[in-house]
Amino acid sequence: MSQNPAEANEYIVESIREDGVGLFVHFVKQKDRFGHVLALVQGEECTPLFASIEGTDEEDWPESPPYQEVHMEDRGDSSVALLVGKAGHSHWSAAVEPTSKPGGLQYAVACRMQDYPRCMCSRYGSVMPTPVEPKLERDGPWVWNVNGVEVCVEVIAQEQFPTPELPASSTGFEVNASLDHEPFPKTIQWRYQIWVR
Repeated sequence: MSQNPAEANEYIVESIREDGVGLFVHFVKQKDRFGHVLALVQGEECTPLFASIEGTDEEDWPESPPYQEVHMEDRGDSSVALLVGKAGHSHWSAAVEPTSKPGGLQYAVACRMQDYPRCMCSRYGSVMPTPVEPKLERDGPWVWNVNGVEVCVEVIAQEQFPTPELPASSTGFEVNASLDHEPFPKTIQWRYQIWVR
């Protein structure tokens, strides 16, 4: 689906360092929801890294949160994307914003659910021109070396929710949220960040 430049700029969150290296995420309408593509910026050069793997409107538990609305909010010099959506009897929301240190993006996702989920995750497929096998640093992030830049992904632990699992490979990665022991209906949250170094 084509968009004019004004519409495209509306759905972008970026975080660029002073040396011109950083990340941006672009939200694009795909049928009834917004998928997104994460890209590496190196000056004027842009390299797509990962694209969200979306489900369909027939799935109660899609492979990624079903964001049907995107609202952009300016906070200082940065833009923040606020997203909401629904599938089955569950509601999802998220905020995507630059990290405090330039060159990174942070995701905060929540799902309000009525019953046990089939899956509850954020899935990404690699769209890099050449497959890159990531390395897992001890007590640290997954790291992909792309064009001489290290692209890092890790979950952010939260005291009130179980820490998600983060499997990764050359084909992509996924953030798998875990359930707590609270009764249904309940809300589960997961957070993760992606940055360059």
